[in-house]
Amino acid sequence: MNARLFCAALLFVVAIRAQDIRIVSEFERFSPFGRAVRADRDLIPREILSPAVPRNGHLSVRVLVTGPPQTNYLLYFTSNPPGILDLTMYRETFVNCGGEYYPDWLTRISSPAFGAIPEFLHRLPGENTRSYLLDIHAPADTPPRRVRVEVLLKTGIWRVAPMEVRITAPILPSGTRFRREDIAPLDSPSTATAERQLGRYLAGLDPEFPACLLRARDFTQRNSAEDMLLARSLRNHLPELNVLAWTPAMYPEIGAEWFLRVQDFLYSYE
Repeated sequence: MNARLFCAALLFVVAIRAQDIRIVSEFERFSPFGRAVRADRDLIPREILSPAVPRNGHLSVRVLVTGPPQTNYLLYFTSNPPGILDLTMYRETFVNCGGEYYPDWLTRISSPAFGAIPEFLHRLPGENTRSYLLDIHAPADTPPRRVRVEVLLKTGIWRVAPMEVRITAPILPSGTRFRREDIAPLDSPSTATAERQLGRYLAGLDPEFPACLLRARDFTQRNSAEDMLLARSLRNHLPELNVLAWTPAMYPEIGAEWFLRVQDFLYSYE
C-alpha cells in the first residue's frame, strides 16, 4: 500500500512539473507538440521580460501552456496597476499546412478562461501545448511608465508568467488608415508579414492595415503597419533608417525574430 501511495505521489509530482506557462514574442509560433515551427526557429530566441509599446500602439505576445494529456487548467491575465493598459486574450487554433501545424485563427476569451490538453475539438496525438495571443494596447494619453503584466496558470498549483511592459515616449499618429489584407503565406516565417510593411515604407508607400483581426497574421500586419506609421512620423529624426533595410536574406545571422530589432530601434526615440 505504501509503495502504491509513493508511486501515485511520484506520478503527481512529475505531472505537476510537466505543466508550464511562458511568454514568447509574436514572431515565434509553436506547434501543438511544444516545438517552434520550422519557419520561426531561432538559435537564440528573445526572452520577453520587458517589452516596449508606443503610446496609441499595440504589443502582441504569445502565451504557451504546456502539460501532459488530461491536463485541465484556468488561465488568467491581469496588470498592475490595473486600468492603464488594455489587455485582450485570444485562443489560437492550429492549422495543418504542409504536414506542420501552425497557430493562426483566433477566438477571443475572457479572464479566467478554461482550457484542456488536448484541445476538445481538435485532438491531436502527442499534443502537449496550447497557444494564446495576448494583445496589449497603450492609450495615447498614457504617460511613459512601466506596468507589470501577468498571465497565471491554475492547475494543481499556480504558475505565473510575468513581464514588465514599458510604455515608451513616442506616440503613434492617429488618422485615416488604408485597409487591405497583406499577409504572408501561413508557412512563411512570421516576420514575412512584417517585412511586407517594411518594404512599403522603404518604397515610400503608406502602410496597410488589416480590414479584420481574425488571424494571428492580421495582428502582425497591424503591429508592423503601426511601426512603419511611427517610422514615418520620426523620419526627420532617424538619419540611421538604413537599419530598417535588414532582412533575413541579407543578414541571416540576425535570427528569426529580426523584426524585434527594428522595433527596438524605433521605440528608443523620444
